[in-house]
Amino acid sequence: GLSEPATRAPAELAGLGGPRDIGAEARERLEDFESQSLELERLRPLRDALLRANGDLAAKDAVVSADPAVVRFMRANGPVARVLSNIATEDAYLVKCVVAVGQGEVLVPDSGDPVHVANALLSLCSVLRNVESFYDMLGGVVGYQFTALELIHQAFGGPAAMTAGALEATHEASGSVDTRPTINGTVSSRRRGKETGRERETLQMHVPPGPDLREGGGEYARLAASWGLQTLPQMAEIYPLGGAGDRLGLTDPATGEPLPAALLQYDGRSLLEGLLRDLTAREWLYYKVFGEQLCTPVCIMTSAAKGNHGRISGLIARNDFFGRGENGFRLFEQPLVPVVTVKGGKWVVDTNKEMAVSLKPGGHGAIWKLMHDNGVFTWLGAKNRTGAVVRQITNPMAGTDTTILALSGVGATGNKAMGFASCERHLGAAEGVNVLTERGPDPVTGKYAYGVSNVEYTVLRERGISDEPVSPLSKEARFPANTNVLYVGLEHVRRALEKSPRGAFPGMLVNLSKPVTSDGTKGGRLETSMQNIADALEGFSERPGEKMRPEKWGDLPTFVVYSSRRRITSSAKKKRDPNKPASPENLAQTPDGSFLDLLRNAGDLLDACGVTHPAPEGGDVPSYLKNGPGFIFTCVPAFGPLWDVISQKMRGGVLHDRAEVRLECAELQWDDVTVDGSLLVTATAALGGVKENAYRATAASTNGSKTSPDSPSKKSLLTVFDDRACGRVRLRSVSVRNKGVDWSARGSEAWSATLHRLETCAIVVEGSGEFDACGVSLRGDVTYKVPPKTLLTLRPASKHGVGVVERWYDLGEEPFPSWRWRYALGDGGRVEVSMETTSQDFLLNAAAKGYDSLEALELVRATRGKEKEKENKPPPHGIEPGTKARKKAVSATRGKAVPIAPKKGIAPNLEKNKTPTSR
Repeated sequence: GLSEPATRAPAELAGLGGPRDIGAEARERLEDFESQSLELERLRPLRDALLRANGDLAAKDAVVSADPAVVRFMRANGPVARVLSNIATEDAYLVKCVVAVGQGEVLVPDSGDPVHVANALLSLCSVLRNVESFYDMLGGVVGYQFTALELIHQAFGGPAAMTAGALEATHEASGSVDTRPTINGTVSSRRRGKETGRERETLQMHVPPGPDLREGGGEYARLAASWGLQTLPQMAEIYPLGGAGDRLGLTDPATGEPLPAALLQYDGRSLLEGLLRDLTAREWLYYKVFGEQLCTPVCIMTSAAKGNHGRISGLIARNDFFGRGENGFRLFEQPLVPVVTVKGGKWVVDTNKEMAVSLKPGGHGAIWKLMHDNGVFTWLGAKNRTGAVVRQITNPMAGTDTTILALSGVGATGNKAMGFASCERHLGAAEGVNVLTERGPDPVTGKYAYGVSNVEYTVLRERGISDEPVSPLSKEARFPANTNVLYVGLEHVRRALEKSPRGAFPGMLVNLSKPVTSDGTKGGRLETSMQNIADALEGFSERPGEKMRPEKWGDLPTFVVYSSRRRITSSAKKKRDPNKPASPENLAQTPDGSFLDLLRNAGDLLDACGVTHPAPEGGDVPSYLKNGPGFIFTCVPAFGPLWDVISQKMRGGVLHDRAEVRLECAELQWDDVTVDGSLLVTATAALGGVKENAYRATAASTNGSKTSPDSPSKKSLLTVFDDRACGRVRLRSVSVRNKGVDWSARGSEAWSATLHRLETCAIVVEGSGEFDACGVSLRGDVTYKVPPKTLLTLRPASKHGVGVVERWYDLGEEPFPSWRWRYALGDGGRVEVSMETTSQDFLLNAAAKGYDSLEALELVRATRGKEKEKENKPPPHGIEPGTKARKKAVSATRGKAVPIAPKKGIAPNLEKNKTPTSR
């Protein structure tokens, strides 16, 4: 941790001056304190001996077998002891570990039958095997118990937990810490050694400096995002998805079990799909600028709790791997760990199962060591990935505009070890803070260590951080919020976790805030925090005894970038309580509040595009919840994702009160469009086409296991970027008016897109189809569905704009659009967008003859198809007419370039006519 609480004597713990004056509660606390101390004293030599065994099972078994508690257990020769010689050696060792850590009461079988006992032990041993393996650097099961108990004892006033530091090569002797806030927003702690009054080390926490993406009109954000775009081939994505959605009220209707938060339907799709759409948008942007399709590898940590792993892998498979292929994902499972009580470290027994204990996930900090143990770092290295972006599943906002690209751009170009996307934090908010730590002088080297890190909100006070405002009367806290939107340098992190337990188990803590047994006994499990890997990635001052100058802090291996809060984070973690007042405070961390922030961002985007719109709240928060938002505007992330890109494609117009606009089309032009009601635009092939990909129907792609050659083969569809084959839409000087969404309908819910529409204007473009409306007014409930290889134009029936004339055009057999957007990286990192069209008289060209209806066009196509079939039909007796003439023509042209006549209906070469967009 960044600092530890001062050691308190047992008498102080009582709070009344001594044991004789204390009440029952204080006496019980004192007894717990003493039982913890005695158990730690007993377990320390056992833990140390196991570490010296260096992972050798025989050596470890010899150590545990010699433990007095285990000796007594084996001599008693109970039903469990009698079967140990007949089960797997490792399982027998793990059962002895249970006894050695004082949990023998767990090992009480329902029957003395040896076969029954052996089978009943299988589940417990399976859990303990994962604990032993994962916590190997701490001493396995025994090390887990010792570390958890040490942290519990610290919370009760015992010495500062020293497990991680004690196992370092440069470990310090145990000492006490005096923690107190200091001036200028800095918090310090002083570590004192056993020699009275001797100052060993100071720890100061500063507000971390870093670039603000909002400043300078976004110039730095634009430049940093261009770095992120150029280094995208080096990047991976990491998602910790172990959390359950019980606080969201997300349950399986059949079993009542909490579902993973990743399955929450947010704006009409799962939260996981939303993150992957953001990633695909950045890949599409790279394709449009550089002409190459990327497939960023995605690493997902799941959990064994509540069926999380199976549900997440099932969601991915059901969605055909989201067009990324089964080899685009690597899933690995977070281990479950025993819950430890304050009563001398006793485990919570699961009374619903035989010889079982209560288990909980060990925190998202497990992600780094799991990636190492499961070969994920190796997998990413084979794909030439050097950095990664980490996103939390309940935060759908981090993909907004430049945030992620700028964060990864700064990290990748600077060869940084870790970076944080941070923002303002409201006073009293239940969230961690980012700090810059200054620690030293080191007792060995004399140097000071520096790094940007995180302090969890549950231990802010313990770390000496008071919730002070950044300035008098301000509602913003001095220290900025940690959002868990991270950049990591993969090799930096891998080396850090291999080096020491401090890197392998970052930010260890035991949260004792809740009771874990029916009688109210408190406890918790050993948890780690993924962002605290930064504590093992520090930089150092140049000379012993000298501090690093603040102007050099920007050169540290860790960094922070700042932006507006709702451009980085607005989480959907819990269900809104309808019984509480409809206030901004009660919207915090709810899907309702998150979606409102999404619409506020949309409002900022529309302002940048010159589109007039109502207030997102539709008045105020109560009105938003009762009557729906002032407007809804969403678009497929690939429409941008940068707002600079969108503002060049989308210009002018008006969204009226309660208007709904959803644009699921990347190749879209919006120019002076007015919407009063509902407008839904969908391109079924928004990014091009798909191709089949064969894979083995196993979990190999998700958990790293080997695929059996006998596994059944399946096929998935891979998304293939092709801006010639995708659907496209042009809307110019168009007015849409209909009744839109019925916000009074029962069950209407804006954030989940559960809406009842009275009328809508729906435009559906299939495959490579195109829709082009100009100067028309679209009234009432209308749907326009355009097949592939077809262009539909809508034009006014008269010069006054009254009525609509449809014309249907054949775009030819090969995908060749009548227009497309061209991207180029310009000065200062800005992505410049221009429209490339065919010749101006394309729609008048005889090769592009239009028809009054789709039926008329399809009739012509059918006739053409029959004629082509007739031409290709082989002649009777196998003789091809004109064979001699054809051979002569081929002979005459051999070795010469022969121009190819364009096919009917195919537009001229787009390269001939590039017209930049203009306002």
